[in-house]
Amino acid sequence: MSTTSEVDTGTAYGRPKPSYNARLREVGPGTPMGEALRRYWHPVASSETLIAGALPQKTRVLGEDLVVFRDGQGKPGVVIERCTHRGASLFYGRVEDDGIRCCYHGWKFDVQGRCIEQACEPGLGRRRDAARQPWYPVEERYGLVFVYMGPPELKPELPRYDVLENPAEDEKYFASWPVPHAAVLGMPTDFSWLNIYENSADPTHVTWLHSTHSGYQMLGTGTFGYPENFFDPALVADRVTYERTDHGLKYTQRFEMEGEDGEVTEYGFAVEQHLPNVFGLPNFVKVTPDERPDQLLWVVPSDDTSHRLFFSIRTNDPERMIHFVIGITQNGKQNHELTDEERQQFPGDAEAQGSQGAITLDSEETLATGDRGVVMLRRMLLSMADDVEAGRDPINIVRDPSVVHRTESGLFTLGKRPAGDNADAPTAAGI
Repeated sequence: MSTTSEVDTGTAYGRPKPSYNARLREVGPGTPMGEALRRYWHPVASSETLIAGALPQKTRVLGEDLVVFRDGQGKPGVVIERCTHRGASLFYGRVEDDGIRCCYHGWKFDVQGRCIEQACEPGLGRRRDAARQPWYPVEERYGLVFVYMGPPELKPELPRYDVLENPAEDEKYFASWPVPHAAVLGMPTDFSWLNIYENSADPTHVTWLHSTHSGYQMLGTGTFGYPENFFDPALVADRVTYERTDHGLKYTQRFEMEGEDGEVTEYGFAVEQHLPNVFGLPNFVKVTPDERPDQLLWVVPSDDTSHRLFFSIRTNDPERMIHFVIGITQNGKQNHELTDEERQQFPGDAEAQGSQGAITLDSEETLATGDRGVVMLRRMLLSMADDVEAGRDPINIVRDPSVVHRTESGLFTLGKRPAGDNADAPTAAGI
């Protein structure tokens, strides 16, 4: 028995068993969020690096094991990994001119799973039409290969986004990570897709994790990049606004930069989430106000506890893609170059999000005003699942191929004030 006069409070003893919101976080077949996500198209590979006739690629999407390939005629295909004959993996298959052939007994399937040859059967398979390899529809756009894994009768149009439409003659789509393990199938990470997607709606982490705690991590901070006041945690609460948009939600973070003549310009840095798993991210290395946005990212769940990240950038400047890939450093290094001690001393997104756990324990959270964007995003995702269960199309389902989604991310001029004017004085409206 304690001999002190006061009993300790707030200790960890007797805590309830931690739990997570399965309705929000589980993505397998038959789960509420899994069925909602299956109503949308998801990137599964980079078009440029999925080479015709090359070895098949193995991936996992929404809890299903898939093989991705491009036949010798250039048609992309996505099939279930397990061969419909005797269950051998088609990852070990051979890609031919008109399909993929299983290594075990030589059955060959086209990109829609039709069995077109059974090598060891009489007449190459007189009843081969009775066999069908489970497959999923595939389309290509913006330098990416997309797959639709939902009910065939409800298949929507593949969405179009204004930021990636109508590239100039000298522009191209950069949509492949310049690292071998992610070049074809996207960047794999071993924690829930929501850890990173919620992070995209969380501006306050930038002002602490990427600056105050770990030192300035964005290239060019205070020089050719963003000013130090952009990362001031004392200012962020008053400088960030959140709002719903036609396609999801966005936050806008205001900051100021002083020109050589002393004139102060106020900008808005806007990040928008398009449900279910897309977000627009401005250039975070160079300050390029009022330019047409040029990038989208997709966070694709592999299963409940892992995901792959895809991107597409429309540009004529390869440096733009390089800045995106290496524009965040930790102790002046890339993440893979760090020692364990440096990871602890200078953590970045990977350490913070990974340490939340393979799947976030909702019961262990204590949310505050800075989490408003995360709360909004979760509510909208749950509403999306509600819509699907009620038999309604969820948000952002496209039935008209002429529809182009407007994206509100970017860096915008909000106003200017002359040198010497007080920051509280009215600014002149930006153009």
